[in-house]
Amino acid sequence: MWSRTHNAAHAPLWLVTMVTPRPQFYGDDMTVSARPPVAEVRIDADLVTRLLRAHVPEAQQFALGDHHQGRDAVVWRLGADWAVRLPHRQLAADRQSTELDWLPHLCAGWPFRAPVPVRIGRPTQDYPWRWSIVPWVQGVPMTHAPLSLGGAAQLGHALRALHTPAPAQAPRHPRWSQPLRARAARTEDRLATLVRRTEVGSWRLDIAAAHRIIEAGAALPVGAPRWCHLDVRAEHIMTANGYLAGIIDWGDAAAADPAHDLGQALVTLPVTAWDAFITGYGGLEPHTFTRARAAAIEFAASLALTGNPTHAHAGWTGLAALGVAHRAD
Repeated sequence: MWSRTHNAAHAPLWLVTMVTPRPQFYGDDMTVSARPPVAEVRIDADLVTRLLRAHVPEAQQFALGDHHQGRDAVVWRLGADWAVRLPHRQLAADRQSTELDWLPHLCAGWPFRAPVPVRIGRPTQDYPWRWSIVPWVQGVPMTHAPLSLGGAAQLGHALRALHTPAPAQAPRHPRWSQPLRARAARTEDRLATLVRRTEVGSWRLDIAAAHRIIEAGAALPVGAPRWCHLDVRAEHIMTANGYLAGIIDWGDAAAADPAHDLGQALVTLPVTAWDAFITGYGGLEPHTFTRARAAAIEFAASLALTGNPTHAHAGWTGLAALGVAHRAD
């Protein structure tokens, strides 16, 4: 079986193609781990074709194109404007709630593009989990094409639009939905590990300064939870000619303190774009900015500890921008 999303903006597939002619892009699932997990289900073109034929017959008018197997899912191109996204492991399937059940209701009025499902397929004998058809948003990951100052302002505006009040039944992320204070011990362990790893490396961490920023943020009160993306990394920000083309990979999205998104964005953006980003967001209250800096330290430390050189460099660059790290040379 398949189900349509309930948002009026997501009409039947053939109708959406007519009323939204601009192409969209659903970017690749990425990972901060150096070793991707093993797929638990084999997803090939024959399986995708059978699922579409049986449950979304109108999609047969679109050719099945190239595919990419990411950390959590396989994404197959469907015609020029669409993609089929199928998780290939149980953990990823279990994390689809926000993407499949909530995003179609949240996206109305968003000033940015996102891979919001327009069709949701149900489990069958051929395939054990829900799957979706999503828009393909044309763009390039920020890792390859950075945002201009105008694009950074657009990212701030996009996060402001996302950060609306979350209801009590909204999903919670097992890590990022917890308050900073509850994660302080783990963050301190990560910082201590960074110090040990860099004693003979090219970076130096001022762990005392990092602790002061974290303590300052953790001591402040937090308002009611709001919807957050919670994985604002460069590969999840799509750009076009320096401007924001879309935000992808919503598997971690949940109710949390918006300071986590803001802190991640501070790490992802160069420090020269911070003012534009904050202006686009509509400004930050001092308490929010203090919590965002603390969240940024935690996020940057996590990136710096990965086995992925690109993410590790982004983490150290973020720590340097926050004033708690510098190159040894």
